[in-house]
Amino acid sequence: MPALEWMTYHNLRRESIMASMEKYTDNQVLYKLKHVTRESGKLPSNIDIDHAQSAKNYSLTPSDRGTTAAENRRYYNQRIKEVYKYGRSDVNTAVQWVITAPKNLPAEQEKAFFLESYRYLNSLYGEKNCIQCVVHMDEGVKDSSGNHVAGQHHMHYTFIPVVQNKSFMKPNKKGNIIKQNTFEEKISANDLLNKKHLQEFHPNYQKWLDSHGFHVNVNSGITEGRNRTVEELKLETRTMIKAREEFQSLKLENEALKETIRSLEKELERNKQADIEMEWGSGSSSSWGTHSGW
Repeated sequence: MPALEWMTYHNLRRESIMASMEKYTDNQVLYKLKHVTRESGKLPSNIDIDHAQSAKNYSLTPSDRGTTAAENRRYYNQRIKEVYKYGRSDVNTAVQWVITAPKNLPAEQEKAFFLESYRYLNSLYGEKNCIQCVVHMDEGVKDSSGNHVAGQHHMHYTFIPVVQNKSFMKPNKKGNIIKQNTFEEKISANDLLNKKHLQEFHPNYQKWLDSHGFHVNVNSGITEGRNRTVEELKLETRTMIKAREEFQSLKLENEALKETIRSLEKELERNKQADIEMEWGSGSSSSWGTHSGW
């Protein structure tokens, strides 16, 4: 199953926004909705969640869609009935964008930033197709001591990928109008999230934020021609944290070695001084004895 959670990519510039997308089939939707609302039975196994902060999570989901995953799912089922859905089990019926706030965004602007991001996504996919939108304040990759060290607040926006049905009410070659052509809209993640759409998503997001007073950089997280998964980004972050911890450990060892060297140098200097004093003391005694004989 595709990964879901935290996706700040620390190799990018610190002020950049991470925006990444994943698709889900119908049988994955409820689990994903529960995961976002923190209702999943598998939640305790997610070591990246700080449960003490979970109460700070908040929803931007329209009120008619409810606040629980079950309520979100009911709205999803209702909306699905209004559009044509292919019968195959591998059809992606839901898509999720995860938007991570930039680190240099002032805390007092964060809610407005997520709300504007929500409006941007609605402008692309239609407000009625949004089934859930939740901001997470409780995540962060842990270091070896169990402290959350790398988490950024982020928003999960989940929607049904609906497009206009170009074959609406058009008869087939036999002159018949088949069932799927009786729907004005249909579900098609491939048609909606095509190459052109994805190429324009981030530049247009940048323009939208600029025009609404949020002067931060949008970064796609796309490298080598593909979108990085959340788990890949988490793994990279953990690797970087481990490397940083190892660097700090080596740094401490280096400082300890330097201190040892300084101590040895001082000891060597003291020993040299003692040898000089001993030599001087011996020479002085012999010379004084000679003069005494005069």
